[in-house]
Amino acid sequence: MNRLSTEPATHPCMHIITLGACFDAQAEHALESAVYQAQKAQGRHILLNLQALTMIDSRGLGKLFLTYHHLNRQKIGLSIVSPQPIVREMLEFVNFPKLVPIYDSMEDVAVHE
Repeated sequence: MNRLSTEPATHPCMHIITLGACFDAQAEHALESAVYQAQKAQGRHILLNLQALTMIDSRGLGKLFLTYHHLNRQKIGLSIVSPQPIVREMLEFVNFPKLVPIYDSMEDVAVHE
């Protein structure tokens, strides 16, 4: 299941992008499209919901870094919520949390908003 969905969050300038079970080369274009849609809607912050994500390959990790840098240049924030333990471990291995905040749950995001 490589499905990806996007929806506005309760905060008017935030958008949630929910990734499916696998984030690899096939899901790259879907992420680009979702980010573009959030930008068009004047989103100032994008939240990647990784709750369903169980596999991310090196190309997917690379795409997350590129997405972060693209959004950073546009002055759009990026955060991650609810990664599975194996995905969190991979993100930590490549030092992604030094760039992008990672929250355990949507409730944690609301507290930091």
